[in-house]
Amino acid sequence: MISALERWAEWADGQRFVHPADSSLACYGPGYVHWGVQSNWNYAAALATLAAQPGVADAAKWRDRAVSALRYALATHITGSLRGNDGKQWGHTWISTLGIERAMHGIHHLMPFLSADDTEALRRVFVSEANWLYRDARRGNHAGVVGGKWGSSGKNAPESNIWCGSFLWRIAHAYPDEPDAVAWKDRAHEYFVNGISIEADANDSTLIAGKPIRERYAGANFFPNYALDHHQYLNVGYMAISMSNAAILHFDVKRDGGERPESLDHHEGDMWRVLRKMVFGDGRLARVGGDSRVRYAYGQEYLLPSLLYVADRFGDTHALDLARGQTEWTLHEAESNRDGSFYGSRLKWLVVTNPHYYTRIESDRAAVLAMLVNYLPLVDAPSSSQRPYDIEVAGEWIESEHGAALTRGEHRFASFSWRSQSLSQGLCVPPQRSDLAEWARNLCPVVRFLSDNEIDRREHRRLLRYTIASFDGGFVTCGSVSEGVNVSIDEGASCTDQAVTDIAFAALPDGNTCVVLQRVVTAPDRHGIITEVKGLHLNIPNDLFNGYRRTVASIGGTRELVAPVTEDEAIRVSGSWLNIDDVLGVVSLYGMDGFTIDRASEPRGGRYRSLIVDEVCSEIRRGPARVSPGEVLVDLGCAVVSDVDAKATAAVVGESIRFDDRNVRGVRVRGQDGVDYTVVANFGDAEAKVSIDGRDTLIPAGSAIVASADSAYTSQPPTRSESDT
Repeated sequence: MISALERWAEWADGQRFVHPADSSLACYGPGYVHWGVQSNWNYAAALATLAAQPGVADAAKWRDRAVSALRYALATHITGSLRGNDGKQWGHTWISTLGIERAMHGIHHLMPFLSADDTEALRRVFVSEANWLYRDARRGNHAGVVGGKWGSSGKNAPESNIWCGSFLWRIAHAYPDEPDAVAWKDRAHEYFVNGISIEADANDSTLIAGKPIRERYAGANFFPNYALDHHQYLNVGYMAISMSNAAILHFDVKRDGGERPESLDHHEGDMWRVLRKMVFGDGRLARVGGDSRVRYAYGQEYLLPSLLYVADRFGDTHALDLARGQTEWTLHEAESNRDGSFYGSRLKWLVVTNPHYYTRIESDRAAVLAMLVNYLPLVDAPSSSQRPYDIEVAGEWIESEHGAALTRGEHRFASFSWRSQSLSQGLCVPPQRSDLAEWARNLCPVVRFLSDNEIDRREHRRLLRYTIASFDGGFVTCGSVSEGVNVSIDEGASCTDQAVTDIAFAALPDGNTCVVLQRVVTAPDRHGIITEVKGLHLNIPNDLFNGYRRTVASIGGTRELVAPVTEDEAIRVSGSWLNIDDVLGVVSLYGMDGFTIDRASEPRGGRYRSLIVDEVCSEIRRGPARVSPGEVLVDLGCAVVSDVDAKATAAVVGESIRFDDRNVRGVRVRGQDGVDYTVVANFGDAEAKVSIDGRDTLIPAGSAIVASADSAYTSQPPTRSESDT
């Protein structure tokens, strides 16, 4: 790990910019306000940590680099005398103190080497920021401590509440002679209580720092079952980030032997019991709600200090193993780059298109590895668990109001979210194979109309409705999304609501199988111009984490998919089934004449093209092409079976079920437990009466049912409907 930081420090030397007014000041990265400032603080902390390690060559050089970056930050603050590279000064914003908080574990090492002027500048900046947080803090249009479940409220602020509270607590203890130091500490409790906050806190009489929780409550940032609608989607990454801010103060206080705020852990353990279900055994996040940024980067990074925190504070017996796994694949990626960077090969597109953002995420990885160096010795390691991790976290989770559910067992990780980053998103993978997980519209049709250029975003989609239910061993959900919404076409044309996608998704109680039913129909009263249609749409990453190779077996034999390809290609695979890497099977039940594997010559995982992804589709239509009113673009059903080889995939028994009602679709599938399951979806607007296995059954509009010989489960509408979409 230290050698990786050494290599990175050499690489980062090429990213330094010397201040034109004072050559003793130099920042890492472009140095622009907001994230550029955070990057520079990360850099200072990482190099300060590196310089403090025994036996490091050029330790004095790295310490000087860290001090120079620190001085640059202090001099270009709003209270300083200089301006940054963009001609601006930073500070007095809701995000100002984040970089400071993430750097203090490393700045700690610099204190003996700072001059009297440096320490006075530190105090000037820190006290100024604390005063602003106490007297004038705002996040957008909202003042003070805020909370709101929905991202669209502008008040969803769990992570910033926690880092603001941490900063106030830290500075109050660093400078107890400041006039408002006691008030800063009290305000810190308010921030902490409104970090991982839920609606039940409004009536909670539990005393924290002498006040009932209800008296400090400003609003819920999480849903009752700890779903987080940050950036207006189910944001697993920011669940980890929120926890990481508590972790930072936890370890810094423990290192210094200082007073620990009793409000710091508010609901942290409760959220962790949910979040741990969304972490693969190798420490990689299972982003059940997708990701708007670089894959396996920002939110993922800050899981690492969070894992150390839950091991030390809550005694999680698997957390250190998860941290070890994350560190291993992090270093594996670092070793794949010849230039010493952490991401240079995988993110080469971002290197040349956005160096401001690229240097930022490089610095995040350096910062968390430095946190690992500083914090791991402080962890009181819990005893080892007697149960395997995948058994420990097995079970179901559902957040009906947000439209999300997951089930996890020994052989399958399955989830579905109606408010993911791309709106609809499913997942079915073996829990031991995090390398098979990629998010954007996974297991959901891709339908793009003219001028809709991004398949991993939701700008031209709108959630119409959904129903959802969880049961022992699985869940079932059904819903509809409008496609081609608010599309503007040069020059002067526009169109909206051009098609409706209906999806039913059921994780069967057998512990292996998911059933996916998809239908896409164009609007009944308008002609549209499509640019792309893909049915099924199973994403298969094919990048360094799996050695750039996938094996696909089908009735026609076995073939290897080696990445990257030199040009785009679409590979036809005949037959009713295929299997990937002998661990994930797909079986057509109706509406599919073989499969098409769509391969791209460029990475396409997410907005920043950060992962090579192959896509298994039913078929692919590319335009531009005119479509008629009421035209059926996709109509299919399939089974996705986790943790099975090619032979078991070929042996899956399933069939479609015909109904008189044109809006009802159904299949029957034999699970891996030998039980026959029937899945029926009513995509219509009226209740449907159908016969299932000889029994008359009523299926509400927009609902789906999972039935076997001795049980039946029907998806239900959410109990509340405060949707922001």
